[in-house]
Amino acid sequence: MKKQRKEIEMASKLDLNNDGKVSAWELFPYWFDKIRVFPRVFITVYIYIFWSCAEWFMQLPEPNNAQAGLVSVVVGAGAAWFGLYVNSSKSSVKITSETKSTSKSGK
Repeated sequence: MKKQRKEIEMASKLDLNNDGKVSAWELFPYWFDKIRVFPRVFITVYIYIFWSCAEWFMQLPEPNNAQAGLVSVVVGAGAAWFGLYVNSSKSSVKITSETKSTSKSGK
């Protein structure tokens, strides 16, 4: 009984246009936030950049200070990004389906 009530309550919160149906467009923001798409994409892109940069640096016959500095910046940025990713939490999105009705009075 409690599970059904909770499901109905959740569905009513996700029904943004109050038509009694929860469409895919209404579910999209909820799931997009729940699976944290942006942080996962960013960390994946960083891993690729880091790997490419490390391979490039290791293949250099005689790396100079500027090239070593570039690798150092990429690694440092990754450490900062990873720290932010690990210490962040899922943002809580408050879904409200309240609509304000305004009445015009003849005053």
